[in-house]
Amino acid sequence: MKKAILLAAMAAASCTGFAQDALATHPDAIADKCKENNSVFYQFAKSENYADAYQPWYELYTTCPEYSKNIYKYGAYILNWKIKSETDAAKQAEYVDLLMKMYDDRIKYYGNDLVMPTERILAYKAMDYINAPTPKDPLKKNAYEWLSQSLSKLGKEADPSFAQYYIWIACNLYRQDNSRVTSLIDDYNKANDILVAQISDSASTYAESAKAVKTTNDQMVAATGALSGETLDKIYGPQIDAKKNDIDYLANTLKLYESVNATESEVYFKASEYAHMIKPTEVSAAGCANMYVKKKDYSKAVTFFEDAVKYATDNNKKAKYEYAMATIYASYIKNPATAREHARASLRYNPNQGDPYILIGKLYAGSHIYSDPVLSKTVYWVAVDKFNKARQVDPSCAAEANRLISRYSQYFPADNDIFMHPDLNKGASFTVGGWIGESTICR
Repeated sequence: MKKAILLAAMAAASCTGFAQDALATHPDAIADKCKENNSVFYQFAKSENYADAYQPWYELYTTCPEYSKNIYKYGAYILNWKIKSETDAAKQAEYVDLLMKMYDDRIKYYGNDLVMPTERILAYKAMDYINAPTPKDPLKKNAYEWLSQSLSKLGKEADPSFAQYYIWIACNLYRQDNSRVTSLIDDYNKANDILVAQISDSASTYAESAKAVKTTNDQMVAATGALSGETLDKIYGPQIDAKKNDIDYLANTLKLYESVNATESEVYFKASEYAHMIKPTEVSAAGCANMYVKKKDYSKAVTFFEDAVKYATDNNKKAKYEYAMATIYASYIKNPATAREHARASLRYNPNQGDPYILIGKLYAGSHIYSDPVLSKTVYWVAVDKFNKARQVDPSCAAEANRLISRYSQYFPADNDIFMHPDLNKGASFTVGGWIGESTICR
């Protein structure tokens, strides 16, 4: 049976990717043994029989390490299996060391490979190191260095998982030493630049996975608490004026501030204004809008929110900016009709939100349409209609909607009021006039 396996393996040798001239410097007996070990280990490894693959693989690797790329491709599987299967900590550590050495040898003999060059090998070495027990390096600092080198060389050709592992280690290093905040931000920017480039490239095979990794990375960094607005101000405040013409720097700065919800910072406002002058975007427009809200220049704020809607590609964000304008017109400019217009626009972009309905309901409840004291109470009908709609489409607004319904329902026309207005009989349709112009049911 073993002879049959060996013959089948040798027949398949041409498919294993070995270099025939790799054995030229070896004596014939050693060369023949390496050929045999290559064929045998390969067949076992292909069928995931790593227990039987290990010995011929090990003999081949230690005798003819330059023989084939398959030594390293399948060697990683074999050694990871050995590490997981081993219960003796000392032997397990030996296998981890052997796995790391194997990656170094792959770089030595095949580091110029077009598909798996040195920088990619380093990343896979780092990920195996992270997943292996390394009691002498619990924070995986070695892997951090390897991934840093890999990302610097690969750029947008890096697998997004490399960036995720890198930021995971960077966050752990920061937790151990809070003085590393600048390093953490630099690491975040380094990984984020790659992910953003991949997401922006519709032809990139990494685009979708990069989106998921970016979300994870943002969450991991935010969870450290390192990127507070105060911390960012200390780092970016002294630099922002000197970098006012560097659109990439400004864009990254804005994203960092947004990731920690520090969009009230003066540094954030400056970066937004500088970025908007160079290359208007949704982010820069929203930043400028928030700045003018803070300065109580509401007309300018609306202008920039309109730009944010224009440049945004995500309907949920468009809805957010429209709602912001609605609140400005309702609370500061005191133009309820225009406020409703923007609230309705917000609902067109995202019909599943309750806040715009609640805002419209409040606008109705606060309106003085009629001089007639009975008719003036009809606004509460249309107001409650909106509150009911809010809790219907958005359960998160139910508590607020219920509170408002309870409050304003007590102001509905009473039975003795309706006696003098037969057009307001219960169950009848009634159109509230003025700027409201909405139909409702009398009750």
